Amino acid sequence: MLPICAWLPLRGSGFRDAAVAGQPSDREEPMYAAIRQAKAKAGAAEELARRIKEGAIPIISDVEGFMGYYVIYAPDDTVTAISIFNNHAGAEESNRRGLAWIEQNLGPLLVGPATATAGPVIVHTLA
Repeated sequence: MLPICAWLPLRGSGFRDAAVAGQPSDREEPMYAAIRQAKAKAGAAEELARRIKEGAIPIISDVEGFMGYYVIYAPDDTVTAISIFNNHAGAEESNRRGLAWIEQNLGPLLVGPATATAGPVIVHTLA
């Protein structure tokens, strides 16, 4: 099975600079995660990856407050997209846009509807 890996780097100078340098930040920027999840049909990984790269990434990364985007393809064909934002409104908007995009573009590749949730990131660390 081919893993899906779509990643965009974090944006936002305060958080990123401190995290990359491994130094504590004098001010941490708030972080919010938007998570969308669905079950894919077996063998759909490559086509999912192509469609996500071409369609979902531009839509999600255009939301105000965008910081990063990750897609995980689990061995049981569960696909999880995680978007990181510096505000709650951005996380909620990404789920609204993401679910609409999924319904229009990924339906034939999925088993059932996608689910979504959003909330504050309460613990995080970077290497």
